[in-house]
This record gives sequence, C-alpha cells and structure tokens, in this order.
Amino acid sequence: MTFLRAIPFSFNILWRLALVFPFMTIALIMLGIVAGFLVFVTAFIAPLVSILLIGFFAVGASVLPTMVGTRLGLRARGASVRNSAAGLVLPAVGYGLFEALCVLLIVALSSVVYVLATPLTWQDLGQLIEMDEDVLLQQLMSVSPVITLIIFAVGGLFVVSLRAALLTPFAGASIGADPSGRAHTPFYGFGSAFWSLLPLTILSYVLWGLAVPLVTLICFMLGFGEALAMAASQVETMEGAELLDLLGLETGVFLALLIVFYLWAFSLQCAGGALAFLNHLARENDAQNAFDMSMDAHLAAASQTSPRVQKEMQSADVMELVRSRMRQNKRD
Repeated sequence: MTFLRAIPFSFNILWRLALVFPFMTIALIMLGIVAGFLVFVTAFIAPLVSILLIGFFAVGASVLPTMVGTRLGLRARGASVRNSAAGLVLPAVGYGLFEALCVLLIVALSSVVYVLATPLTWQDLGQLIEMDEDVLLQQLMSVSPVITLIIFAVGGLFVVSLRAALLTPFAGASIGADPSGRAHTPFYGFGSAFWSLLPLTILSYVLWGLAVPLVTLICFMLGFGEALAMAASQVETMEGAELLDLLGLETGVFLALLIVFYLWAFSLQCAGGALAFLNHLARENDAQNAFDMSMDAHLAAASQTSPRVQKEMQSADVMELVRSRMRQNKRD
C-alpha cells in the first residue's frame, strides 16, 4: 500500500531535502523577487490581476519544494533524470498556476453555496472578507456554525484532493520524463493511486498546521519552554534588526525543529508521488518484458518451421508488434 510505504520512505527523502534546503531557499527567494516585481507592476494596471498573481506564486512556491523532494526520492530509487535542477522552476510555476486557479474556483463555489445557504448577501460577505482572519472566522461561525464548518471541511477536502491527484504528475515533471521513458507529458498520471495518496496528503497538511504547537511542546520537554515564552513575548515589541538579539540556543533549536517538521510534511507528499510514479514505471517495465518474451517465443518457433511458414509468422509478428504499440500509445 502506497500510504504505508510512503511514511518510512519520507525519512529517506527528508535528509536529502534538508541538504538542499539552502539552495531551495535561494530559488524561492528569487521566485519571490520576480513575483513581487510582477505584482508591483500589475498593481497599477490591473489590481485584480495583481491579487491573482500573489495567489498563483504562493501556490507555486509550495509546488517547487514538493517537486524537488520527489526528484530526490526518484533519484534515490534509481530513476533516470532527463532535465536539470533549474528545469524544475517552469513546471512548478505551471502546475502552481493550475492549482491556484482550481483553488480559486473552489473558494468561489464555496462562497456561492454559503450565500445561498445563509441569510447573508454578497454585500455582507464582501464586508466580512475585509476583516482579519480571526474576526472573519468568528463572524462566519456566528452566522451559522454548522454550515460554516461543513463548507470549510468540504472545500478543504477538495483542495487536498487536488494536491493528491497532482502528486504523480509532479513526479514526472520533477525528472522530465514519463514512466514510458518519453519526455514528460503534462498531467500524466493525474489521479493515480488517489485513495492511497489522499490520506497521506491529509496527514501532510495536518502536520504542517500543527508544526508550531508540536515543536513548542518538544521544546518545553527539552526545558526550553521558559526561554521561548520570553522570546515570544518580546517579538511584538521589537522590529527589524532588533529581532536578531532574540537568537540563541533555544530559539535556534526551535527554528531548526520547525524547519524539519515543515520539510517532513513536504517529504510525505514527495514520497507518495514518487512511489506512485515508480508503480507506473514497474508496470511499464513488466509490459515491455512480457512483450519481449512473447517476441522471443515467436521467433524461436519461427526458426523451427519451413521458410514459407516462417515468413508468414514473421509477418504476423510484425503486425502484432504494430497493434501492440498502437494499444500502448492509446493508453499513454
């Protein structure tokens, strides 16, 4: 089962992802600079487009680490790589744009359902959106807690399901190849091993959301709790370079553990996508081996027959080869 195999495999990816983390951070910073420039320019021309760009690049920034980790996992299992590390950026942005569009569509549909199911109007909803997140959630819960929880749960499930369905295409894009050995076909394997990858993706997002409280709990168990509490109380009163004064052993351990938790959350998705891709690759290899064995059997039988029958059998083998390739192309 992919879910059970992915958990131990995620630790194999984790330490590799930790090694490339500084380089990945630089790539994300460069991507953020490009995104910031585009948002700044488009804000004067089309403010709505600038808001969409923020969402697109935010999702793309989450796709890139997943693709990097998946690439590392596939290379660890001996998969052939056809693209360079720099070649990951464009597919990450492309898949990020697609995922962001789908997320925006899910949010829009959820908003429509919420307005239809509650006494709120579109004007009321527009005023709520301008509030802070905590205040917004309190207001929505005060209108209808049941409907609010259902819409958040269903909408969140759709978002997580989308990421689970995209993990196998991420794997192909990370190495620039399909399981058949050809160049990566966009969205190849979409939805593959979905029911195994869905709980794994849910676990990944849960760990991502609980990273801060879990790491804080671990630090309290290590005896760093009081120092962290004191540092946290001083953060709100300090700005800029003053925050560097808070750095020490306790805060260093906290930040290091927090990064490890975040990387492990990504590693779970990477492991699932890599294993799903490798399952496709194994099926392709089994089909090719079965085809080669059948061809060897046909040729061996043909070599023991008369020349006329041999010619007929060779012609039949050629036709069977053509039909087999056509069926394989249709499946791909």
